[in-house]
Amino acid sequence: MRLAIDIDAAAKLAHWGLLPHIPALLNTDWKGCITLTSLRFRAQKALQKPDGRVFHCTEAAQVALDLCASVGLPPDVTLLTELQDVQGIDAGEAVLLSAMHMDRDLCLLTGDKRALRALSAAAPELRGVFAGRVVTVEQVLGAALNRFGLLWLRQNVCPYRHIDKAILIIMGSRCDAGEPSVREAIDAYVMEVRALCDPSLLYPLGD
Repeated sequence: MRLAIDIDAAAKLAHWGLLPHIPALLNTDWKGCITLTSLRFRAQKALQKPDGRVFHCTEAAQVALDLCASVGLPPDVTLLTELQDVQGIDAGEAVLLSAMHMDRDLCLLTGDKRALRALSAAAPELRGVFAGRVVTVEQVLGAALNRFGLLWLRQNVCPYRHIDKAILIIMGSRCDAGEPSVREAIDAYVMEVRALCDPSLLYPLGD
């Protein structure tokens, strides 16, 4: 698997200590993966002063910069005309999706459910191009639970669980949810994404 990593996923996973573990969790390496130029720009700015939106601490910004140094940038692509009129897909997501359209080995790693809902509303022939090629942050969390265990998740995810409403609920408001509850909640959110979006879009991670 080679990944096209959006800013939302990169930033959240950086805060949760998960970004450096993506190669092991998703059976890939950084070679051939891509992310957006704007991620480097926002992370560099956050080293001086976190914006409180994408980056909440300098440590996460540095992890994101380390990612930028390890992966490539999207090639020059012509943006898909089919995406230009789809509300909910911003310019960055459009670049990554257009790169995926050109390179069928790329999968999208995203934390942007709004973009997934928008993509699900696109024409069936366009959705078919991306079938089985989307990985969500909840799927990554489930893979991390399987590999590292609940205590590791609590120690790494809980300090910044508030940056994602789904993860806040999964881990519990006091970060005291038990393992069965966490697993059930992760599964429920993945199923919700499948229901909100075209279920064929999601990569069958752990299925």
